[in-house]
Amino acid sequence: MNKVKKILTTLMAATLTVSTGLTSMPMFAHNVKAESKAETISSDTNDMSQYKKINGISSQTVLGADFSHYQLQKNAWKKVWKNYKGIEVANVFEYVRSQGINTISVKVAVNPAKDKDGNESYLSLENAKKTLKEAKKAGLKTNVTLLYSDDITYAGVQKLPDGWDTDSAEEKALEYTKNVIKELKAADTVPTMITIGNEVNYNFLNMSSGDGWEGFVAMSKISKMIREEGIKPAVSVSAPTADASDIQWIIGKLGNADVDYDYIGVNIYPDTHNENYVKTLKNTVEEKAAGKQMIISSVKCPWKDSAGKASITTQTKSIYDYLQATINEKNAGGLIYDDADFVGAWDSFFDENGQAMSSLAIFAYAQGNQVDVSSYKDPWEYGGDTGLKDQKVTIKKVKGMSESSIRGMDISSYLALKKAGVKYYDYEGNETPLLKVLHDNGINYIRIRIWNDPFNADGETYGGGGNDVSTGVEIAKEAAQYDMKVLLDFHYSDFWAEPAVQLVPKAWKKDVNNTEKMCSDVYDFTKESIQKFKDAGANIGMVQVGNEITNGLLGIYSNRDKGESFNVIWGDKKKSTEVNKYLKAGIKAVREYTPQALVALHLETPNVWKYKTIMNTWKRDNVDYDVLGSSYYPFWSIAAKANTPKTLKDVQTLAASYGKMFAVFETSWVNSLNDGDGTPNSIGDSTNTGAYEVGPQGQVNELTDLYDTVLSQDNGLGTFYWEGAWIPVKAGWTNWEYNKQIADQYGTGWASKGALGYFPDSKMYYKGKAAWGGTSWDNQALFDINGYPLQSLKFYKDSVSKGKEQIIALKIVDKNGKEVYPTQYVKVEVGKTRKITLPKFSGYYPSNKNYQLTVKGVKEENATQSVVYTRTAAGPAISYNYRVKVTKKNYKLYKNFKWKKSKTKVYKKTYVAKYRYDHKNGNKYLALYTKGGKFVGYINKKAVKRLGSATLPEQGKAYTYGKRVKIKSKKYKLYKNFKWKKSKTKVYKKTYVAKYRYKHENGNKYLALYTKSGKFVGYINTKAAKVVK
Repeated sequence: MNKVKKILTTLMAATLTVSTGLTSMPMFAHNVKAESKAETISSDTNDMSQYKKINGISSQTVLGADFSHYQLQKNAWKKVWKNYKGIEVANVFEYVRSQGINTISVKVAVNPAKDKDGNESYLSLENAKKTLKEAKKAGLKTNVTLLYSDDITYAGVQKLPDGWDTDSAEEKALEYTKNVIKELKAADTVPTMITIGNEVNYNFLNMSSGDGWEGFVAMSKISKMIREEGIKPAVSVSAPTADASDIQWIIGKLGNADVDYDYIGVNIYPDTHNENYVKTLKNTVEEKAAGKQMIISSVKCPWKDSAGKASITTQTKSIYDYLQATINEKNAGGLIYDDADFVGAWDSFFDENGQAMSSLAIFAYAQGNQVDVSSYKDPWEYGGDTGLKDQKVTIKKVKGMSESSIRGMDISSYLALKKAGVKYYDYEGNETPLLKVLHDNGINYIRIRIWNDPFNADGETYGGGGNDVSTGVEIAKEAAQYDMKVLLDFHYSDFWAEPAVQLVPKAWKKDVNNTEKMCSDVYDFTKESIQKFKDAGANIGMVQVGNEITNGLLGIYSNRDKGESFNVIWGDKKKSTEVNKYLKAGIKAVREYTPQALVALHLETPNVWKYKTIMNTWKRDNVDYDVLGSSYYPFWSIAAKANTPKTLKDVQTLAASYGKMFAVFETSWVNSLNDGDGTPNSIGDSTNTGAYEVGPQGQVNELTDLYDTVLSQDNGLGTFYWEGAWIPVKAGWTNWEYNKQIADQYGTGWASKGALGYFPDSKMYYKGKAAWGGTSWDNQALFDINGYPLQSLKFYKDSVSKGKEQIIALKIVDKNGKEVYPTQYVKVEVGKTRKITLPKFSGYYPSNKNYQLTVKGVKEENATQSVVYTRTAAGPAISYNYRVKVTKKNYKLYKNFKWKKSKTKVYKKTYVAKYRYDHKNGNKYLALYTKGGKFVGYINKKAVKRLGSATLPEQGKAYTYGKRVKIKSKKYKLYKNFKWKKSKTKVYKKTYVAKYRYKHENGNKYLALYTKSGKFVGYINTKAAKVVK
């Protein structure tokens, strides 16, 4: 199995204390990014019904949210924003607008430094422009707070940018403002308002002499420039330390300096300023600066604190009270909530997972809009009830499904999960052993993978269930308690053996250049392992020699991940012969130590041509097996249309033509596309899951189609569901770190860190990040992430349509007991009879001349029955497939072997001899066909001369020649092709490059001529040419 992984990263922000000159305030260090454990909000029980519409609130009220960190979070930290239900929102700006926000604010510094990772500062103009563009597109008003510094500024900290001084500050500030507005215009992000400075009092542009008069004058000039550009000017002033009414001093300075502004904003700190303080500010502004709109230009209220006093409820109330304090019939008021977007901050609106808190909705409630704030904790995130176990399914009876059909499941990860504390339940909700749950719901066969030594030198598990022999034995012992058979799946590797990787076990690496010793290793390991299972009382029904060996085995394999074909191995006689020797060694041990068990070989992704190529090498090398197994995953190889019922039926029919039984050894379907443990699933949103619906019903439908297909033919045994109980140790992807630690300890995940150094780094890392961890298969289990069975598990019991069944292998033999036709399989219910038609094939017929046979089901086990056929006089058709020329006239052509002569004249003509017959009269006869495939007749083999193989062209293969030749004779024709179409090109006495030479069946040799530039000229007899230097 291929598992693709990612690493879950989290962000930690640290709390700093910054001296403001007015008070000490808590501030989030937003430029600090590190790993942390997630802080989970226990519950959002905020009662919003108590909040009514604020009298005087209007469209002029500023309901603002500062989004200065948005670009950094989205692009560098890969944060996402979710609604109250934990569902990611497509557009966070549209979302906050729906919650009552009408203004998005950003802060901009002059030359802010990039962070240590090279990311633009959250205070950069570039980031601000991007955020403003998105906000405007969402229909929101916008504000830009110009800091006139390289960093954030506060009442007592108004540091000038590098390169500015107090003498030139006014001039540089005006030029800077002009350039910023120009850039905003060019980007089509001109804001609704621009706030001049942040927490200014007597020290704007660090001009503090003379009560900061020069700073106020500079502010006046800047405000007029902003107004001329059609933008509303605003100022942000520091809150008076002693008495709120002292703000009149600043108002007086603004008026004396003729500062042009629409809004006067004050930064508020909840630990110092309450709503009564804000009311005093508002009243003072109304009295001393009539017509100006007083707002809170920055405020943050915690939903969590170290003392445990803060909550979402207190956060909501504080915001409402502050907002209400700014509004009356004279002042539209409003506030800008600082760091509103910051995911995980203790005073933002989004928790560490990006989920919105109900406090965000206070802006809508304040306007009388009671938006829906109902929420729940996403079960995939936190491990709750996903609802999957309660989804109803419809299960139909499968026509061919008997009580004896293989209804199997691979549960190789089970013991590791059990040791880690994973629990399973029955449909009544009672904790129940997994094997009992499976047995009670119709599973009758358990597949167990076997690795040689899945541990490193320090004894650390490689993961994936840690499936050494002792682990498998424990699972098999428990399966035996419920009368379940087991399929032993030998990987002959220390870890995953699959199409992309077939690694040699560590202990065998010393023998890789010694085929006989490797065969001995395979034989010994197989027999010793089987003996341990037998000693434990396991009911071994089948043994699989190698796992998904489509691309090879035991280090001899093609690299599928690099695009190499299976033919690199199976098309190479030397390599395929060596692989087959290993297979035969394993099979020999199975036959000797558990002779009652079926021997199986396992390929993946149904493809007739591929399977036939491989099976032909097994036939060539006399590999003795009973069952062809295939993996079948309808969500993979979609473009090639490889995993479909049709392709599956085709390879099953192919298996029957070789006299083999057939089973699907791996299959599955998704119950959802969600991840339940933090390790990304192999199948997710990016996978084509169009074959069936996603969910338990889709699982039932996939299994129904699968069994319908496999059981429609008598050689079909059934299927195994792959890892149908591989669920998270601790459900919820927020528990990723825990699941990773447990995987390293018990091997519960697809891989553990212990596999480093053995398994390829390309598998263990994804984009440079560690990819090992939990299960990547939890969304394909037949249990939910908490261990409760899905309704789809009932398929294995409810789809059965008939009783116990016997499979009878009909051996078609001659009078000497020699098999003359592939084994035929017949299924018949125990205690019943079934009439079948025996196969008709060339060269033989049933000895009793009756093609009808009645078979009876005696008991539930495989049986063998021989049917004797008599050879016809001509015997069977033996594949020949050569072109032949009839060279002798004294042999007759016959229409059939009743010796009816044909009138067709065949002397000196060429035909394709498809078949040869060894007749009882001692002669050999060939069946002649035209090139078009029309049958001509039978003729004695002595009458013909054999030419080339019918699978090759008449001119034979192209042999590389590569010599310069000069045409010396005029009597030989130049041909365009080997259909003898003449070329008009004059080649006599000319020189060419003869790239290739051909040995034609007509006895002549020909050269392929090319010009110096590589242009093809034609074909000519070699006698016409002379090699030149």
